[in-house]
Amino acid sequence: MPELPDVEVYRRRLDRGVLNKTIRKVSVSDSRILDGVNAATLARRLKGRRFVDTRRHGKHLLVRLDKGGWVHFHFGMTGAVHHIRDGDRPLPYTRVRFDFSDGDHLAYTSKRLLGRVGLTADADAFVAEHALGPDALDSEMDLAAFRKALSGTTRAVKAALMDQEALAGIGNVYSDEILFHARIDPRTPATKLDAAKMRRLHRTMRRLLETAVERGAGSDDFIDRVPRGWLLPHRHKDGRCPRSHGALATYKIGGRTSYFCPRCQR
Repeated sequence: MPELPDVEVYRRRLDRGVLNKTIRKVSVSDSRILDGVNAATLARRLKGRRFVDTRRHGKHLLVRLDKGGWVHFHFGMTGAVHHIRDGDRPLPYTRVRFDFSDGDHLAYTSKRLLGRVGLTADADAFVAEHALGPDALDSEMDLAAFRKALSGTTRAVKAALMDQEALAGIGNVYSDEILFHARIDPRTPATKLDAAKMRRLHRTMRRLLETAVERGAGSDDFIDRVPRGWLLPHRHKDGRCPRSHGALATYKIGGRTSYFCPRCQR
């Protein structure tokens, strides 16, 4: 599932490729992907408009329109957005396509139809309506804010990191990666983290999320770009820890399978 780093890469992709281009046409191949709007209304309201700014909050991408309003994207398990140059071949599983007056396109792809595309009048209202917590990479997410986001729960620290109402942007994959590098067992109750571990967890979270963005999270070859020693390439059956070389363990937390090293993460 695309998490904060993936969506941040998508946001930057839009900034580079499609801002201030006039939308000539919007095509929807499967209306099940739409959220609170039908295909005809989406096409009518966007025709002749321009994308003028982008904003990411957690796993959500919002794109501001000239003359007001926003298009919001959520990516589910397999969603992505792609800037398609004029003349390039169409991408499979394109569910919504924005055609621009210069011949380029923006394609929203989703193989499993678990994402959503819709309209919202106000980005702040959208964040509030979806009860999203502060963004994990927000400039105001300092140690005090991080401690507050994870406090007050006896749940496992992995579940606390994945709670979008407490801290927006981190899912199953990056919670495993963060906890692995912080050397914290994912089953540890969040309330049991002492000051040193909380500080290390916060510092590790920011560093890993920023590194993932820099390495192109969400791209087809991202797994080949991650730094040596990351857990991600080893999160599979019979995977071994890149640090201790011992067998990785799995444990179900918050309905998701967590991978961790029982030797390193005590």
